[in-house]
Order: sequence, then C-alpha cells, then structure tokens
Amino acid sequence: MKKAFILCAALCLNACIYAGEVDVWSGRRAWFDKFNSIGIDYKDNAPKLVKTEDINEKSFKVNELRTAFKGYSVLSDKTFERSYFVTEKVRAAGNVVLSNVSVPYEYKNNQTFDIIGYVTIDGLKYMLLPTQMEDFVVLAEEKTGKLYYQTGMIKNKRLVLLRQEFVSNNDKFRFEPVFITKTEQSKPIKGFDIKYDGVRLGRMWFIYYDYEDSTTGGFKEYSFPAKPGMINIKGVKLRILSVDDQRVDYMVIE
Repeated sequence: MKKAFILCAALCLNACIYAGEVDVWSGRRAWFDKFNSIGIDYKDNAPKLVKTEDINEKSFKVNELRTAFKGYSVLSDKTFERSYFVTEKVRAAGNVVLSNVSVPYEYKNNQTFDIIGYVTIDGLKYMLLPTQMEDFVVLAEEKTGKLYYQTGMIKNKRLVLLRQEFVSNNDKFRFEPVFITKTEQSKPIKGFDIKYDGVRLGRMWFIYYDYEDSTTGGFKEYSFPAKPGMINIKGVKLRILSVDDQRVDYMVIE
C-alpha cells in the first residue's frame, strides 16, 4: 500500500513538472491581460492618394530664335502624370518632460510622430503615440491633443494602462495635427521630344522620341543636309539659321 502511494505521488509530481514546462501560467496571464486591457484601432500610416492629374510641359514658342546644343532638346511637348499624397501625423506643440514613469519621456517642440492607433476611454477617443521606450505609449485626446494622465504599454496588440500617473513640467503641452504632403511625377506618358545629335558625313542629325509609340522603341533618327533652310520632322517645321557639330540655331515655324 505504501509503495502504491509513493508511486502515485511520483506520477503527480511528474505531471506538475510537465505542466510547468508547457507554461500553463502564461496562458492565464494572457487571459488576465486581455481582461484588463483595451482594444486598439490601429492606424494605416501609408501616404493617402489625394488626386492625380496630367501636367503638360512645352519647351518652345513659335517664331522665337532658339539654340540647342548637341544632346539637348530642340523642342518638346510632353505630358506627365502627377500624383499628390498626404500623410497625417501629429506635432509636439511645445517642450515637455513626463516623469514618475519608469523612464522620463521627453518631447521637443515641432517633433512629428506617427499615430499608432486609437482607443476609447470613458467615451473619449485618444491617439496612441510612441515614446523613447519600445511598446510604451502616451495617450493624447484626439480633439484637443491634451495628454491622458496615465501612460500605457502595448501588449498582445492591446493597450494596458500603467497604474502610476505621470507628472508633467508643462501643463499647456499638447499635440496638434499636421499633414505631410508628397508629390510623385511619372515619366512622360504622351507627347514627344526632339534632340539635336550633331553633324556626321555632312548631315545634321536629330532624334525624335515618341512617348506613345512603343513599336519602334520610342525613338527615330532624322537627318538633313547641314546647312540653313527649312526642315520638317513629323509635322514640326523648323527654320535652321546656322549649324555645326556642337550647336544649331533655329526657329520653330509650326
């Protein structure tokens, strides 16, 4: 009987040791943290497209005396696609140090920060903003930008408020919204460009870039006798006034 009791005790002890290895308590802590935490509405901080428009650029005027050097444009009429993006951030309106937390948090005037996400506490919406410590955040009321009296920690993608309140050295400190704009422009999507390519074998050469024609690789060469006179490149009429290997003087007629 005594031996059977000792055997059962040993089995129970082994079961306890095995339970310790699979970390039963971590599951209980995760459940407890979820019960005492706040769900976060995470913010997408990627730039948002505001609008896209076509921009036309012309480099010539009719009947105007012009000069083009070898390798440079004689005449161009190009259309680009320009896109405008905006990113919402917040900016520190003033300087502040928040103490009585594990490590004092400091924000300097005009520093900008991404908004991590939003939480709602007592019916008010707060922004979560980064601190100098990873996963620790401060809370700022969305409408006023004023700080919540507690800081927090992001754990398991939820907010856990720290019990200890902080002390601020600037009661008027707040965060204010700021919008960062960015513009991107495509390569030419329509139009053409004519570039001067010098003199070879007594002829002056031009390269015509067509930004809509992909069948010829987008460009074609044209040559004319290297002397003053009228030339026509795909409907573009030029009066050549003087020419050598390095430059051409001309007027756009049509």
